[in-house]
Amino acid sequence: LDAMGAGVRMGDGWIECAGRGKLRAFDLDLNHIPDAAMTAAVLALFADGPSRLRNIASWRVKETDRLAALSNELRRLGADVDVQGDEAISILPPERFAPAWIETYDDHRMAMSFAIAGTRQSGITIRNIECVNKT
Repeated sequence: LDAMGAGVRMGDGWIECAGRGKLRAFDLDLNHIPDAAMTAAVLALFADGPSRLRNIASWRVKETDRLAALSNELRRLGADVDVQGDEAISILPPERFAPAWIETYDDHRMAMSFAIAGTRQSGITIRNIECVNKT
């Protein structure tokens, strides 16, 4: 979030993030944080241009094929999404968000990642939210 231009403050046992307008687009290798990378992909919906997440092949072998699932749900919201094999995804934010029911594919990370979009954009409903009970 800091790299995207949001205000980030940290202390012992806490992190505070605050928006400062549009987030900056990014091009990052996120192999070291594949679960958190899903959150970055959803945050790309609010960036000032196209963002690219690289080295994410492990998404294909998680609770669901997260690369396919995330792509489907980002498109539901109106984003232009380009999947480059198993290794990368590019996300162009929508000019205008489409209201959408977001499928979780019974994957807790899908629900948690898209919940962030729902805090910034109305009209987003997440199906099968109970899947987060495992987390």
